[in-house]
Amino acid sequence: MDTLLTLLGVAGCTYFMGVPGADDIMLGYQSTSFHDALYLRQTLGLRPAPEFEAWLLRQGIFTAQNQLRPAADAAGLWRQLPPALQSCLVLY
Repeated sequence: MDTLLTLLGVAGCTYFMGVPGADDIMLGYQSTSFHDALYLRQTLGLRPAPEFEAWLLRQGIFTAQNQLRPAADAAGLWRQLPPALQSCLVLY
């Protein structure tokens, strides 16, 4: 799937969807996933859609340099979430 995703990205495809395939969705591993889109954008030097990029910046997920915020900062972002939301989310 990584090779196919890369080939499609180089060919100019602009929409990818994470769809469970032959992999185990219960383990959180899918044939394509959200981190695959991040990999492809970084590899090809692309930016997210403007609306999505603005949301990533507002949420503190991306830095002003269009990079994923370092993992060291993730704990601070997690603590800012309401407790009810924290209990609904699972990080792996």
